[in-house]
Amino acid sequence: MPDGSTTLHSTSHVRTANAVQLVRLLRDRGPMSRAELVRASGLTKPTVMAIVKSLLEDGIAVEAGTGPAQERGGRPGSLVSFNSRARTAAAVQFGPSFEVAHVTATGELLDRVVRPISADPDELLGRSIDEIRRMATSLGSIALAAPGFIDHHVGTVTYPAFGWDRIPMQAVLEREFGVPVGLISLPSAEVVGEVIAGAAAGRDDAVVIFLAHGIGAGILSRGRLVVGAGGAVGELGHCPVGSGLLCTCGRTGCLETVAAGWAIGAEAARADPKLARARLAELEGLHDPRVDAVLERAADALGAATAWLTNLLDPSIVVLADTPYVHGADAFFAAVERAARAHAVGAELEIVRGTQDARLRGTVQRALELLPQLLRPRRTVCG
Repeated sequence: MPDGSTTLHSTSHVRTANAVQLVRLLRDRGPMSRAELVRASGLTKPTVMAIVKSLLEDGIAVEAGTGPAQERGGRPGSLVSFNSRARTAAAVQFGPSFEVAHVTATGELLDRVVRPISADPDELLGRSIDEIRRMATSLGSIALAAPGFIDHHVGTVTYPAFGWDRIPMQAVLEREFGVPVGLISLPSAEVVGEVIAGAAAGRDDAVVIFLAHGIGAGILSRGRLVVGAGGAVGELGHCPVGSGLLCTCGRTGCLETVAAGWAIGAEAARADPKLARARLAELEGLHDPRVDAVLERAADALGAATAWLTNLLDPSIVVLADTPYVHGADAFFAAVERAARAHAVGAELEIVRGTQDARLRGTVQRALELLPQLLRPRRTVCG
């Protein structure tokens, strides 16, 4: 026979599952009476009454007036509704800009600030703490999207381009706010945002190619975000292409030396020094043969690398993230698509452009999945 601890655990699990069911009904349908919750859930009246009482005490549900009179002359039933502000979440992004968003448990945006990025991690963390304190009430979780290598075991970020070496970002935020904090890479935030409500909505297998200062990939496989063991998952930009050029990572011949924003800018600057920080759409608009050759080489290399990923992972869709650097570069997207199709094994490869704010949606999703179990979204992909 099971011992007492096993029985206790089983009872607790059932109680939690029942509470989650009622909360989801309130989230999906809006205010409901207790009688309606009994009918919709199939639970007994005493069980529903006890759970609703607990939800009201915890602030997860609130009284919401009375509904229409019941059949057979019964009195109107009192309604309860889900309180999406019982616990809120903060989503922070370090790149390409500095951004902090405050959202409800349903992802509704309450406040948002966007500022220029800084390379100083202490400054970024300090600004994040100040903004979260200013915005957030009833804070339940935080997610931070950052560039570079993320060691999820210890919560550190390494980003050579900014001189970051194992910066303990997770611990700093956890110490300040005392809530769960989750890290996520920028490409991973993009792919999560696209599958939650974007170009890859509803897909279980998707790849996002992230081109900005560097190059990365966000990967969703069988409905779960691929995180990896050591923080280097999705580092597409540091795959060798034999360019013979020195990369910012210290190696030679990485894809980034041909197709990253910093490399394209350096090559374009040979034609005109003013082009070092130009975006792709601006470079396309020049119709300069020297610049066009740089863009063609970059698109070919990025398309071939995209094909490597698709041949390996067989995703249902590939998304080129709509980063500020890529936005509006129609010819470049078309060239990447052609190169990817030329090298991909699957003839039915679907390649699309990303949507705006996908990275924010993905960061918010990461934060929402860290809320207490009763408040987490129905679909979870990050955990």
